[in-house]
Amino acid sequence: MTWRLAILISSILFSAYSEAQEINNINPVIKIFVGEPFYIHEVLEGQTLEAIASAYNANLEAIKKENPALTDPLIIRINIRIPYTDESAARMMEVAAEMGLAETTGTKTKREKKKDQKAIEEATELLILEEEVKKPVPDADEEQIAILSELSKTLSEGLTDLEILQEEINEKPVLDKEGFQKEEVLLGEPKEAIEPKNTPVSAVIDDRLKLFKKEGESSLYLKEYFLLRINPEGVVTNVRDERSETNANTNFLDMNDIKGRYINDSIESFRGMIIPVGINAEVNRVRFHVKVKKGKIKIIEKSFPAKFQDSRQGYVDLIRSSKPVETLHGKFKVVILEGETFISIHDKFEYNPFGIISSTMNDQKLLELEEFSDY
Repeated sequence: MTWRLAILISSILFSAYSEAQEINNINPVIKIFVGEPFYIHEVLEGQTLEAIASAYNANLEAIKKENPALTDPLIIRINIRIPYTDESAARMMEVAAEMGLAETTGTKTKREKKKDQKAIEEATELLILEEEVKKPVPDADEEQIAILSELSKTLSEGLTDLEILQEEINEKPVLDKEGFQKEEVLLGEPKEAIEPKNTPVSAVIDDRLKLFKKEGESSLYLKEYFLLRINPEGVVTNVRDERSETNANTNFLDMNDIKGRYINDSIESFRGMIIPVGINAEVNRVRFHVKVKKGKIKIIEKSFPAKFQDSRQGYVDLIRSSKPVETLHGKFKVVILEGETFISIHDKFEYNPFGIISSTMNDQKLLELEEFSDY
């Protein structure tokens, strides 16, 4: 009985340890989102919401409330907003100290608030000063009046700038029913009618993938950002190019080719909206040699690319399931296509419409034996 209890306790401890070890990409840096402080966590494969909450010492229900579009299991690559609390601060300070970022946590919020308050105070002071300037000055000559007039103009311009700043500070996002932020940047209807193409936006990735397979290049990489205007029928009627060096975008796609396509049959909440969309692909052509004998497959090490070591067993399994290895003998040249493609939907973060991935769709994993020939 004692050994059974010991095994049970060990299993529980190991499970807890594994869950704690599961989250190794904790981000202790505080970001301000709609005036509130958050930690931004990127979901990696195998991570659960419970483990993430535990790693940040955060309340699970509070995380769900701030991220209403979360699914179970979690979608890989999306960013989750973790509310900043006193309970999470101590844990994050430890992580930040280990990463050399200790001074960034817990203080940025105060600095931001001081900055906002300072803007308000400056605006108030300028209003008072402007009223003083506008008061009539007895016995003022033309030169004095000109100076006062110029000063009044300068103050008015300063007030306008501060009013714009204050509007940005007080700006609140408009969220749709799924919790995604609507893009408020104007993107009007096109001047000419758009002919529907009856194909999804994701088809532009398929077209690039076909070209990649034909040309035989070593890799395909797409990271292209656009603002899309979606009509009530789900068709893209207008596109604005948002590719930039800041977002490390590629620049291969013709944005006019996106017009007329539909966003996705299953995403009703995007209809009639303007949304920030990313078109993403990362596919590699992996070349190496194998030796096959009596049903066994052995990779010839000197031919195998080091950066794909984690995938080698998957490649062997793919060969075994695709070829009659029991009847083969000799050395063979292997070419495998591996990667993924997806469409990303983004939340605005601070002043970048493409700051956070809220969700993904049309996710496709690619693992294909392109060539298996005598070597």
